[in-house]
Amino acid sequence: MQLNSTDLVERQNRPTVLQRVALRAFFINDGAYYDPYDISGVTVFAKSSNLTPSTIVSDNVVASSITSSVILAHFAPSGDDGGFPAQDPSGYNPTTDNASLSGVYRTGVGKYVVVLDGVNPTNASANYNFYGSSVTVTNTASAVNDYIDVWTVKFTNTGTYQSLIQNFHLYDDTFFTITEPLIFHTTNRLVNKHLTLDSVDNLKFTTEVTVENQGIDDSIKNIFKDSVITNAQVKIEKINEDTVTLPAHVTVSGYNDTSALTQITSDNTVLLSFDTRNLATHANVAQFGGLTGTYRATLKYTLLDEIVVTPPYYFILQ
Repeated sequence: MQLNSTDLVERQNRPTVLQRVALRAFFINDGAYYDPYDISGVTVFAKSSNLTPSTIVSDNVVASSITSSVILAHFAPSGDDGGFPAQDPSGYNPTTDNASLSGVYRTGVGKYVVVLDGVNPTNASANYNFYGSSVTVTNTASAVNDYIDVWTVKFTNTGTYQSLIQNFHLYDDTFFTITEPLIFHTTNRLVNKHLTLDSVDNLKFTTEVTVENQGIDDSIKNIFKDSVITNAQVKIEKINEDTVTLPAHVTVSGYNDTSALTQITSDNTVLLSFDTRNLATHANVAQFGGLTGTYRATLKYTLLDEIVVTPPYYFILQ
């Protein structure tokens, strides 16, 4: 994913200790994305030292007995000192703070991310308030290991704080040498075939990657089975059929329009949210020949030193 034009590696895409890692959290309430009232902070611990929540959590929040020696990184919203309890809950308002929160970024309703910066670790530092004793915590999550990121949030104004625990793993850089160029074969497929007007759907592109070199060891081939494609972009076009007065195909969104919006899962599936509600006010709507009908989506991504552009995949908006 991209954040403020910076490329990040998501937790499910085999991040290494020397990369900028996006630790995302999605908050959902009653089947819809939901903004919590306040995020007090996000704290990173080594999982091996905290195999049970009771080692860091007391009464559903990070325990007051936690010392700075076990905290590997901490992220605090703007207007807050980054500790529990929040010293300035009004410093973050999800309805108005749509850009960034110094250390905790809001990318959409109920969608938040912190960046564990392995490139410049000192950039990932924040004040952590130990119930009144404030210290500065610098990112020291720099080893190949399992980690947990603990999000301390208050969901409603009248609610209480609680800490939610997620997991991630940092990998070693996968260095190897081979004696011949790698030969890749990729197979892509658009899962969606029919969409409904006024819906918001994720266009889902599956990807299968095969290393065709006969002399390459299977241990190397297996590296490319998961989380190997990057820089995914999607071009969407409206197709006009049986007309001579309109263009045969009209751009709905170009590759550059979607580069910051695509997501890649751990199995190399590309997701792009397609909001059909915006079509009626699109700048090119006069050339669409109607909002419903045939559309096509073309996927482009990077695979090692190759740029793969798939054939267009057609789907019906009805």
